Amino acid sequence: LARLGYQFVEGPSGKPSDLLLRNKDDPQKGFEWRGQADYDAVGEAAFACIQGLLVSRFGLEALPLPASGHGDAHAVVYATPGLVEQTAPLLMLVCGAPPGGAAGVWARSLCMNGSTHEGAMFDYILRARQMGWSVLVANPNANDVAGTPIEGSESPHLHLQTLWRSYVAPSAASYVMIVAHSYGAPSTVHLFKTEARATDRVRAIAFTDAWVTPPGTLLCEVVPESSGDGSQADNGAARLARYAELAPAAFQPGSADLAAWLAQVGRDFTADQRPAGTPVAADRRGVPAVSAGHEKHVSTTQSA
Repeated sequence: LARLGYQFVEGPSGKPSDLLLRNKDDPQKGFEWRGQADYDAVGEAAFACIQGLLVSRFGLEALPLPASGHGDAHAVVYATPGLVEQTAPLLMLVCGAPPGGAAGVWARSLCMNGSTHEGAMFDYILRARQMGWSVLVANPNANDVAGTPIEGSESPHLHLQTLWRSYVAPSAASYVMIVAHSYGAPSTVHLFKTEARATDRVRAIAFTDAWVTPPGTLLCEVVPESSGDGSQADNGAARLARYAELAPAAFQPGSADLAAWLAQVGRDFTADQRPAGTPVAADRRGVPAVSAGHEKHVSTTQSA
């Protein structure tokens, strides 16, 4: 990050979660646009810095996925030390799709142009610690290393399934809660289609502005037709087609029992300017929707 001319500095609130991206030579200046390539490079460097802070500043430990750490490639997740032995409630944090989401990050744009208090997962981690909860930060967009697929993490859906089997299922946690932003929502719902005991252990799910490609729902994603024009939408269709091959259950209808359970324990805090928690819809994409208290998609998780 420093080589690119930036650093994180303490924010005006003085909260440990509040850091601002500033010009290394002139701390009065924030991020300056120098083209998409530079933006992406600074974003990747910011991700790396934030993930380092999950350990050094917020006391989580980095764990490998697959849990063995063997193989040609593996992902890294972040957890309360001694997670499997902890009996406290467990909070799982699941980011949205790239390029905006990453382990420890709800929204790249907010971390770069606003504050990590809004854009990173720091505040959730601190609040969980104050409640005496354990924390597990997923890394669902880590699907390969230099083109080598990560076993059990080839898609966001499979990542969460492997994460559950490796660290949540064997844990002593009294119960589990999940916060999942944007595309983290349907990836999370896939977990309940494939892991028989997951619904027994999860007590509450907060989706924040859940996103599913229309006309799909959280209970059944769809692959749109490809236009073949190389557009962003076309690339998205190709990505979903690959996910459908890797995690077909996500693209198959959920059972009536699963739908009823999800409506009971889940809420989608959707982008809406009314006060947070205000009912918005009885059923939106498969769960009741309430206001997140903010009209911008990227800001819904912190606002909610």
